[in-house]
Amino acid sequence: MKSDYLININGTIGTPDQVKISVLDRGLLFGDSVYEVTRTYNRRPCLIHEHLDRLYQSAARIGITMPCNRSELTGQMQKSLDAFFSKGAREAYIRIIVTRGEGEIGLDPDYAEHPNLIIIVREQKQNPESWYQQGVKLVIADILRNPPRSMDPSVKSGNYLNNLMAFMQAKEQAAFEAVMLNEKGMVTEGTTSNIWLVKNNIIKTPPLEAGLLSGITRQAVLIQARKNGYVVREENFLPQELYSADEVFITSSTRELVPVYQIDEHKIDNNVPGSMTLKLLKLYREFLASNN
Repeated sequence: MKSDYLININGTIGTPDQVKISVLDRGLLFGDSVYEVTRTYNRRPCLIHEHLDRLYQSAARIGITMPCNRSELTGQMQKSLDAFFSKGAREAYIRIIVTRGEGEIGLDPDYAEHPNLIIIVREQKQNPESWYQQGVKLVIADILRNPPRSMDPSVKSGNYLNNLMAFMQAKEQAAFEAVMLNEKGMVTEGTTSNIWLVKNNIIKTPPLEAGLLSGITRQAVLIQARKNGYVVREENFLPQELYSADEVFITSSTRELVPVYQIDEHKIDNNVPGSMTLKLLKLYREFLASNN
């Protein structure tokens, strides 16, 4: 598995066995880091400007000083991709991590000496066609989404235990993904995805105020759907609305739009994939093709 990865740490590129980060790094000790994940299409990073906007915003919101400017970061990412593609890979998964850095153990962020930039690249294999043809199963997690006053949901941070615990519940029930609720019982998002429903040709997804990350794919689908005349609403809803929806799907940068055939014990009452899901997936892929 290690041979499938290429790692860039502060400009030094190698395999996981060749490049290392200190065990005193605050990203490891406290989850004190921010990150972004995207993939390539035609060997070009997907919607990278949007991902970098969010990375820099996340860092600013928790007071991490970025170790380089955007041009330098983009250069390091391209350097990493060039090295990776030279080995013959067709497409790449890209994870960009910025930690506050290493230093004396303690909560005080001033202990950090300098931020660290880590770029992880591995092969982006083609997603299984069964996801798109048959759909996937979701569960409603008992683990609640961290409330915004506890952890700003607009920050894509390495502090991911909340989501991990919810995903473990999904795995225990042989589900693909877990849906997390907020403290009011409203749907927020999946552990690594945004969630949508379709009812009577109206498309709905939770608003950011519910306590969720502003997904890059989510935003692109919102724009493309509205641009093409579909009725889209960002509003709160309970799990019961998912159970009774005509269609349900999830979105993420590496998986695009994936239809859902079941949530908990409730089957989605429509052919999967639903017609609206297919239309939106087509629109999204056309949008990507025009931007990559």
